[in-house]
Amino acid sequence: MVRYKPYERYKDSGVEWIGEIPEHWKIGRLKHSVEGCIGGVWGEEPGDDENDIVCVRVADFDRVKLTVNEENLTFRSIPLSQRKRRELNEGDLLIEKSGGGDQQPVGTVVINTIKLPAVCSNFIGRMPVSNRYSPYFLSYLHSAAHSIRLNVKSIKQTTGIQNLDIASYLNEKVAFPPLKEQQAIANSLDHKTS
Repeated sequence: MVRYKPYERYKDSGVEWIGEIPEHWKIGRLKHSVEGCIGGVWGEEPGDDENDIVCVRVADFDRVKLTVNEENLTFRSIPLSQRKRRELNEGDLLIEKSGGGDQQPVGTVVINTIKLPAVCSNFIGRMPVSNRYSPYFLSYLHSAAHSIRLNVKSIKQTTGIQNLDIASYLNEKVAFPPLKEQQAIANSLDHKTS
C-alpha cells in the first residue's frame, strides 16, 4: 500500500467545512474553475439528416466513474443554430441542473469523455473548464462536494423536481492546489478507483 507523506505546513482555510489545507493551496469559488454554465437543449425527434446529434441525458451519467456512459446514447434533431456554444468538448464538465430526489439530490457533475459530436439535454449544463484547472480533478472535487451535500443548500424545489441554483452552487468556496498537483491527485484517484 502506498503511503503519502503529509505536507510540511498547513493553514486554516477560513471555510468551516474545509478546515486546514496545505499552505500553498488557494481558496477560491467553484465558478472560477469554469468558463460559465451553458444550458442544454432537447430538440426534436431525430429525422435521419444532418441535424441528428447525440444528446447526453442525466440517465447517461456514470455516477461511479464520473463520466458519461456511452452505451445506448440518445440522438435528437437539433439544428446548427441551436448548437452554438452548446456542443460538448472532451473535458467539459456536465452538471445536473434539474431532477434528483430525496435519496440522490440534484447537482451531480461528470466529465464529458465522448468523442462524437454531442450536446447535453435541457436538464444539464455544460461547464467548459478554465485553463488553470484539471477537469479530472474538478470532477472529483464536485463529487466530494456532492457527497457531503454541499449542493443541497442551492436546491430550489417548487414542484416534484429539484432545480439547482447554479449561481449559488458555483459561488461555494473550495480549496484548489496548483495545476500540476491537481493532475497528480486526479491520476492517483483514477489509479485507486480503477
